[in-house]
Parts: sequence; C-alpha cells; structure tokens
Amino acid sequence: MYLIAQFNITDKDLIAQQKNAIKISKFHRKARLMQLMVFYLFLVYILAFSRLSTDNFIFGLSLCLILTPVVWKSYEYAIISQFKGILKQHKNSLDDFTLNLSAEEFTKESRNITEKFQWEDLKQLKEDGERYFLYFNRLICNNN
Repeated sequence: MYLIAQFNITDKDLIAQQKNAIKISKFHRKARLMQLMVFYLFLVYILAFSRLSTDNFIFGLSLCLILTPVVWKSYEYAIISQFKGILKQHKNSLDDFTLNLSAEEFTKESRNITEKFQWEDLKQLKEDGERYFLYFNRLICNNN
C-alpha cells in the first residue's frame, strides 16, 4: 500500500532547514565554538601586544565577553548568507515534488531528481512549527 503526497519546496523551506541544522547539528556546534575560540585568542593576542595596563586589559576581556552573543549569532548569519548564494546556483532543488511512501521506503521525485530513503536510515525528525525536517544517515540519489 502506498501513500502519495505532493508538495512544493521553496527557497524559504531550504533556508529554514539550514537554520534548523545549524541549531541541532554537532558539526555547527563545534564550528561555532571554534569561531568563538579564534575570536577570543585573536582579542587576547591584540590586547597582550598592545601593552595596555592591567585595568585596560581586563576591560578589553570584559568587552570581549559582552560581544560573545554577537559573534555567536554572526556564525548563523554567515552560513545562511553563503547558503543563499548556493541556492541561486542550484535551482533544481526547488520544484514540485511527489512523495511516495511505502512500508519499506519512500521516494521523493521531481523533474530533476529522484531520491530514495529507507525508513531505517531515518536519523532524526524535527519541526519548526511550519515544517518537518527529516535527517537521514544515507541517501541514494538519481538525477533524471
């Protein structure tokens, strides 16, 4: 028995998926922490070689801590900006899709691409209030 669903993926959907991935993936968490560490090391290096007094050095470090949320958010902004540029080059990801669900697998088809997923490869299911995001261990992709 099959269940068939038709849907349209827009650039807003793919950007929402990328934002969700930034929030939940270990890769992005580690990359953000690395960005913060580089920021802190750079500031300490600048402050140490500027020969500031102890009070000014502590003030500089305090300012660094205050800027932490800005640096943290800048990571997401940079990744999403880069992703938007990639989307402009890969418009074949945006299309009308048909999703065929069966007991063994499901297949996502469009004019440009066919993707088959096994249910046991489903790693995570997340949602953002408007959308559901499915994360898989592997992907079999056939371009039409």
